[in-house]
Amino acid sequence: MSDFTPATRNSAIWSGDSRRVAMGKANEVILTKQNKLPIPDLSAIEAVQMGHVMEPVIANLAQNKLKVELKKIEESLTHPKEAWFKSHFDFVGTENGQTILVECKNYGSHQRNKFDDVANSIPAPDFAQLVHETAVFGNTRIYLAVLFGGQEFVMFPYDISDQQKDELIQQMAKVWAHVQTGTTLPPEDLEQVKLLYPKDNPESVRMASRSVEEACQALRSIKEEIKLLEGREEQLQTLIAGFMETASSLQTIDGKVLATWKAAKASNKFDAKLFEQSMPDVYKSFIREVPGSRRFLLK
Repeated sequence: MSDFTPATRNSAIWSGDSRRVAMGKANEVILTKQNKLPIPDLSAIEAVQMGHVMEPVIANLAQNKLKVELKKIEESLTHPKEAWFKSHFDFVGTENGQTILVECKNYGSHQRNKFDDVANSIPAPDFAQLVHETAVFGNTRIYLAVLFGGQEFVMFPYDISDQQKDELIQQMAKVWAHVQTGTTLPPEDLEQVKLLYPKDNPESVRMASRSVEEACQALRSIKEEIKLLEGREEQLQTLIAGFMETASSLQTIDGKVLATWKAAKASNKFDAKLFEQSMPDVYKSFIREVPGSRRFLLK
């Protein structure tokens, strides 16, 4: 579908983006839509694949529980006033003369404790998606239909108010403004730091704030602790591997596997050194200077 091309996905704020912002990844959304971060390819992930497989099953369970006919929505829609605010949907139906949406999710059983069907409470990312979809579709009633671990089916009904819709749109508008102006929020992880600040100014010195100075002290303590733990790790692994000798598996008396030490499968690898020795002139013609990356050192 053309809706899922990178160009289309980066041309607007979609319900999945509202989910990520609610997860604390607003800057990731901004950088992705600025083409500074690649859109993650989730197609090969089994959980994602199973989500597509189970979607009609979950919809059928919801249809039986609600006793209404649900229809799959194939096309995406755009907010009537905000052209940058779009959404895909799962299913639509009519309940007591009111248009309803049903969002289907296939979650593992480990996710169950994050949901409370008695209090009708769901995680913030799921709720943000529901608000986003109703804001674009223009209705009020929406159900989150969840199948947990392939065994327990639960539905969470919500009536989304205009205020909730407006608040989400205003929040996403700030994100979209950064996308349009080429600006960003503070980095959320080390990868973003390196992406945003790939080069240093040799003549620039920054005076540390009190909080940053304390962070340096904390980081130094953590690095010292890691070094001690890595030393202990090597001692223990040496003891265990030395005991195993040529054995590929280590087990308890009752057959429980404690560790394995097996040779990895053989693979083909390009030998650059051998290539240089055999064809030095050709090797030199392929040498290119690569800019040095910044290296962070705690003093």
